[in-house]
Amino acid sequence: MTDIKTICLLIALTVCGAAAAQPIALPDQNGELIGLADYQAQHPDQAVLAIVVSGRKLRLVKGWEEGLRESYPQLVSMRVADIKDEPRPSQDQVAEKLRKRAPENVSILIDLENHWATNYGLDTEEPCLLLFDRDGKLVAQFRGRASKARLAEVSAALATWLAAPTEDSIDTQSAAKETST
Repeated sequence: MTDIKTICLLIALTVCGAAAAQPIALPDQNGELIGLADYQAQHPDQAVLAIVVSGRKLRLVKGWEEGLRESYPQLVSMRVADIKDEPRPSQDQVAEKLRKRAPENVSILIDLENHWATNYGLDTEEPCLLLFDRDGKLVAQFRGRASKARLAEVSAALATWLAAPTEDSIDTQSAAKETST
């Protein structure tokens, strides 16, 4: 009986450890290898929101980012294109399409091997939002299109992990925008 308990404990530790592991770095459309740790290094005191969606549905990311940035202009988000096409396109083919369609300053990680979907049990036919705290721990997960109700739900969860903008920070951001125009 003890052997069965030991085996179950080892299996549970392995499964939990795998789920807690940071996702691997992936190439973006410009060939740069980027991972969650890179986003965290650039923004050490911030949570990071990863938006993972099928490469064919990347347009759905925009609704989430625009809707959430209204409340959280400092939101750090990373975009991951889950490529499930058959036959499987090459990295270069996907990168070329993304370079043509995505804004120049937007990085989209290309997941040809479906690492994110597999590691986090995601169905990427709809956008999947994964919120990682500043230590890289997954603290919240959502799935679906950006509707008013879903934006409110995700915004409420973000409130725990992101500081809501103050009047001073809004005034500073407005002044910066006015200065740059």
